[in-house]
Amino acid sequence: MFGALMVIFSSCITNKSNTYLQENKSLPQYEKTPYTYYQIQKNDELAIRVLSLNDEITAIFTAGGTNTATAPSYRVYEDGTIDIPFISGIHVEGLTIRQAAKVVQEKLRDFVPDAVVKLGLANDCFYVIGEAGRGQFPLYKEKLNIFQALSLSGNLAQNADKKHVKIIRKVSDKDRPIVKEFDLRTASIIDSEYYYIQPNDVIYVSTIKGDFFKISNYNMAIGSISTTLSFLLLVLGFF
Repeated sequence: MFGALMVIFSSCITNKSNTYLQENKSLPQYEKTPYTYYQIQKNDELAIRVLSLNDEITAIFTAGGTNTATAPSYRVYEDGTIDIPFISGIHVEGLTIRQAAKVVQEKLRDFVPDAVVKLGLANDCFYVIGEAGRGQFPLYKEKLNIFQALSLSGNLAQNADKKHVKIIRKVSDKDRPIVKEFDLRTASIIDSEYYYIQPNDVIYVSTIKGDFFKISNYNMAIGSISTTLSFLLLVLGFF
């Protein structure tokens, strides 16, 4: 009987194991780090729109749209370059979106002096698998944090392991993807290296180990104890 009670209480999912942003020094403490802007990689798709007083030039780069989401896209080749109308071989690999827009604009102004370039990622999305839902989701703003990302996928399941959340990120084509593992419950995650999502990130949340025996709250635990006691009394009464 005592052993059964111990199993029940040890299997409870408590507020401490389930609550976000805890100011708890026993949890991992992460240092604040400067925000790192995404750097363009091979095979990225860049949406480019050009503004100009020359309507013919504007039409070439808008494809009938009014923003980068509907602008034509250009693939980054294996040599790190893109080809656009009038110009080929513009090197953009390793540049941020702002840096690439400036480079393309400077090149294009040799042909269109008043050109203003708007550039964005056409493949601007991230992925979620595991106990936080699953699917591909748009990265609708530059600094999308982990909580906003998870809310898009439907938030975490009750049995999700918040202690060992993983982000799989490809930093460059030269290196293997890196895996960032962190504890989502600590408040120190804010502005840390784990806080912001980048394009093509894969967020993976596993199930708590031994989840088959987990009880989600103490009310369930008390109910289980009552059932156990009733069953025990019934057996004793029978004998």
